[in-house]
Amino acid sequence: MTMNNQTGQMLILAIIVVVLVLINVLAIISGAQLFSQNTNYTNQSAAVLNLAEAGIDKALASLNITGGSYTGETETVLGSGSFSVSITSSTPNTKIIESTGYIPSKENAKVKKTVRMSVAKGVGVAFNYGIQAGEGGLQMEENSRINGSVYSNGNIKMQNNSAITGDAWVAAGIEGVPAVQNDCSTSCGDFIFGKVVNGQARFDVAQSFFLSSVSSVNKVAIKLKKINNPADITVRILGNSSREGRFNRPNRQQVFATGILYSGLVTSSYSFVEVAFPNPPQLSANERYWLLLDTTGNSDYWSWSNGFEAPNEEAKYTHDWYTIKPEDWKGLSGHLDLKVYVGGVASSIEGLSGANIGGDAHANTLKNLTITKGAYYQVKENVTAASYHPNSPDPPAKVMPISEGNIAEWKSSAEAAGVYTGNISSCRSELGPGKYVGNISFSNNCTVTIKGTVWIIGNLNLDNNVTLKLDPSFGTASGVIIVDGQVDLSNNVKLQGSGTDGSFLMTLSTYNSQTSGLPAIDVKNGGNSGILYASSGIAKIENNNHLNELTAWKIDLENGVTVDYDSGLASSFFTSGPSGSYSLIKGTYQIK
Repeated sequence: MTMNNQTGQMLILAIIVVVLVLINVLAIISGAQLFSQNTNYTNQSAAVLNLAEAGIDKALASLNITGGSYTGETETVLGSGSFSVSITSSTPNTKIIESTGYIPSKENAKVKKTVRMSVAKGVGVAFNYGIQAGEGGLQMEENSRINGSVYSNGNIKMQNNSAITGDAWVAAGIEGVPAVQNDCSTSCGDFIFGKVVNGQARFDVAQSFFLSSVSSVNKVAIKLKKINNPADITVRILGNSSREGRFNRPNRQQVFATGILYSGLVTSSYSFVEVAFPNPPQLSANERYWLLLDTTGNSDYWSWSNGFEAPNEEAKYTHDWYTIKPEDWKGLSGHLDLKVYVGGVASSIEGLSGANIGGDAHANTLKNLTITKGAYYQVKENVTAASYHPNSPDPPAKVMPISEGNIAEWKSSAEAAGVYTGNISSCRSELGPGKYVGNISFSNNCTVTIKGTVWIIGNLNLDNNVTLKLDPSFGTASGVIIVDGQVDLSNNVKLQGSGTDGSFLMTLSTYNSQTSGLPAIDVKNGGNSGILYASSGIAKIENNNHLNELTAWKIDLENGVTVDYDSGLASSFFTSGPSGSYSLIKGTYQIK
């Protein structure tokens, strides 16, 4: 009897153990299945997002190819899934693209995701500093103040009690005349790259150059145009490889500098676009170097102006500059147009009594300054700072945020809207879009709605209390007034956007102060506001003005001027009217 009880208890215990083992095995199997399902879902989520973004890319290219008449597509199969695209117009200047990706299909979607973005005809401009000056530099008179950071390619001079609340940077000095300059003006050709052309994979292209003396290369300028909206290009300076003094080609083992060519600075017409190098290389005299443009290669591509033959210089292309065999470099006839700028004299930030920088200060030479944070320099004299960093490298030059090509595209847009001849000297309720051949003057207390891009072949004079404001239809987009002559603003002039956050109105003068010595933009006492830009000129700002942003070749802030940087300017989008190409508006990306 006892034996039977013990046997029964052992059987029960064995059954319990078996059940527990089975439960554990089932839990492990279930967990593995769940893990597999989760991993599969994660992979599919990433894949379906890629499909949706592919739809955005397709829509943008299609809008530009069709001149804006593309309306979307129901379902397009791509890889392991598909996408659909819808297009709606939010304002006369802006369209909304909504693209949905599906796996495995729209009808039987196990996973789907929608991406939404806004586009407009125009260009994104990033004003990253309250003040940006070109080689002419920045002059700050007594009690002037910049609420934000400053970047200058020329010297900064600060008078008594002047202040910069953020960081101050002065780039290494650059010679005004390029050390290498090749610019075809007649009988120029096109070298298409960034795609396959007649069976040739032209993804990477390089042009050789020589320097006549040992120099640091601060920046280059490349004569390009783009087709549709290709991605930014990585630009490199490489050394040379050869066999027995022949068969020259870029040397992948000698990369002296790397920079970025921003696609937004390039338009559908040829113009020189600058590329600055964060670490300018010191190059030898009379040695061959190569300027290499490295693209990803897709349906959006580039054209490089192909000019005359240059003695001893060569141009070549290949499908991948880093992984190829030497013989994969193919030569091309002609010379690809470029400019090479080298370093010049040492640059500086110099102050007088009470001159203060609230952040870090970076320059070759620092003199007579109080710096709240770090001082970065080669030479210093009478400087007080929280920390000192001697032997710091000179800052690199910064490319201006608007290119010659951007300006030319805006002008073309204005001209396409209509050409009007004769001076305008009385107030009117609306202006533009259009090209105006003559001077424009608006008298005291005039309020004008800007309806589109305005190009003035003459001077712009705005008297006291004049307000120029964008039409509400601009929405979040910004607008521009281009003036080939001088701009003169009296007291309390307001340059205003559409009324929607992120919208601004910029007045841009192309007047060349470098030859005349006169201001391109002259802002008088008191109360003026807006964005001012002088690509080749002097901007002179007098007492008690508060500006959102100021960029010019040279800037002179008189007594008591304040510049208040608006953080929204880092992603401003300026429309360019019916002749421009569509671009994505930064900050509008949404996943739904």
